Amino acid sequence: MRKLRIYLDTSVISMIDSPHVPDKEAITKEFFRLVVEQLDEYEVVISPISLEEIHNAPENIRTRSLAVLQLIQPIEVSERQEAEKLAQLYVDAGVLSNKHINDLRHVAYAVSVRCDYIVSWNMKHLVRVQTIERVNSVNFEYHYPMIQIVTPEFITGELYNA
Repeated sequence: MRKLRIYLDTSVISMIDSPHVPDKEAITKEFFRLVVEQLDEYEVVISPISLEEIHNAPENIRTRSLAVLQLIQPIEVSERQEAEKLAQLYVDAGVLSNKHINDLRHVAYAVSVRCDYIVSWNMKHLVRVQTIERVNSVNFEYHYPMIQIVTPEFITGELYNA
C-alpha cells in the first residue's frame, strides 16, 4: 500500500507548543504522535518556505519547531521553479492575492511534489472551501493533481470524535 504524502505548512509545526490555544495544541500533539507511530503509512513533506518561516520565527518557536522536525524527519523539498510558477498561476487566477504569496507557495510546493494532503491551521486563507476549489480549478486547468487542504484532526480522526 502506498504511503499518504502529507505536506505540513508552518502553522502546524509551530502549534506544537501553544498554550494560548490549548485545543489546537492538543490536536497537533495527537497528530504528530500518530505520524511518528505510523511512519509506515505517512510520508511527511516540507518545503523551503516552511524552513524559511521557521528560521525567521522568534527563537522559542524556532527551537520548538526544529525539534519537531527532527522527531518526524520530513522530506525536505528543494527549491522548485515549477512550484514558484504554479504559485504565480494561483495569484493570477485570483485564488488569493499576491499579499498571501507564501500561503500559495506552500500549496504549489505540495502540489508539485504530488502530496495528497496539505495539513494546516491557516483557516483564514488555506483551509477554506473557496480556496480549495480555486486551487483545484487551476490544478485541473494546468494538468496538476487535485489536493485536499485539511486541519490535523482530519488526519487523526479527532474531528469525528468530538
